[in-house]
Amino acid sequence: MFPIASVHEFLGYSLEDWVAIFTIIVMVAGGFQWVRKSSRKAIDNIEHNILGPIYDELSKLNHNMQVSNDQYEKAQKRLENGDKKFIRHDEQLRDHERRITNLEGQK
Repeated sequence: MFPIASVHEFLGYSLEDWVAIFTIIVMVAGGFQWVRKSSRKAIDNIEHNILGPIYDELSKLNHNMQVSNDQYEKAQKRLENGDKKFIRHDEQLRDHERRITNLEGQK
C-alpha cells in the first residue's frame, strides 16, 4: 500500500524543505535584482562620465568639419572664378598683342 504522507508534507517535501527552497529562490532573485541595479548604475555612470563628453566632442568636431567644408567650397568657387578671370585676361592680352602686331605691320 501507499505510505501515508504526514500533514506537514507537500509534494514529498516537508515544511522545512519548502521554507529552505523559498529562501534560496528569494536570495537568488534578490541577488539578480542587486546585480541589475548595480549594472544599471555602472552603465549610467559610463554614459554620463565617459560617453557624454565623447559625444559632445564628436558633435563639436562634426560642426567644425561642416564649417571647414563650407570654407573649402567657398575657396574653390573663388579659385574657379579667379581662373576664369585669368583666362579672360589672357585672351584679352593675346587680342591686344595681335592688334599691336597688326598695327605695326600696317606702318
